[in-house]
Amino acid sequence: MVSSGKIKVLSVVCSLALLLGACLLNGCVSPSESGYAKTEVTHTQGVSVEQAQAVRYDGPQARITVGDFQVKAAKAPGEIGDGLREMLVTSLFNTNHFIVLERQAIKDILLEQDLGASGRVIGETAAPTGKLEGAELMVYGVVSEFEMDASGSGISLGISSLPFNIGAGSKNCHMAIDLRVVDTSPGRIVFAARSKGQASDYNIKLGANIKAGNTRMPVSLGSFKNTPMEKAIRACIDRSVEYLVTKTPPKYYRH
Repeated sequence: MVSSGKIKVLSVVCSLALLLGACLLNGCVSPSESGYAKTEVTHTQGVSVEQAQAVRYDGPQARITVGDFQVKAAKAPGEIGDGLREMLVTSLFNTNHFIVLERQAIKDILLEQDLGASGRVIGETAAPTGKLEGAELMVYGVVSEFEMDASGSGISLGISSLPFNIGAGSKNCHMAIDLRVVDTSPGRIVFAARSKGQASDYNIKLGANIKAGNTRMPVSLGSFKNTPMEKAIRACIDRSVEYLVTKTPPKYYRH
């Protein structure tokens, strides 16, 4: 039978666990719909990406293409550049503000046109030459910051008389992309901007030391569908698109 003294101590431990979670929640992050994670990004004037995509834009468009993304941040994996480029291309297309021109696979397009001109393809199905559109604007990106664990904090609470310990921690990630938009005719930079994304998460762990040798069973009280860095990357791309939509000079929106 569990004594009233132990019941009181267990009650105190549970109360401390709740208090510990509340401290981390109030001090580090705030809850969101997808779990206890917060995304922090820099802001700019104008409509957000969500607003731009919620109301379909049917006005004039700018002709744009996306160049390579260089990865210069020391802690960033080199292959992330291709993925960021693909995400930006898709997001720009979905705003309907831009005629997005393919340049990454231009060799395949030219090969198809050459095949059509060779006479080996049925005439009416052949891709004609001389129909490619030129891009007035070209976007370049550089991953200048990439921190998987930019900062973090943790708290651990143990009570020797009980088979429990309580721990909690937070993890902060961030990244930054430097954007350059170039007018392809004179080769001049139209504008440059830095897009930042930051995300945080936290979890509370209640560890139970099972009385069976040295076996330890951690019971996690925090579960996240996406990692903090995934959230930071998406925030960075969304902010980049917002910059491109709002800061592209009106004269380019003419198609």
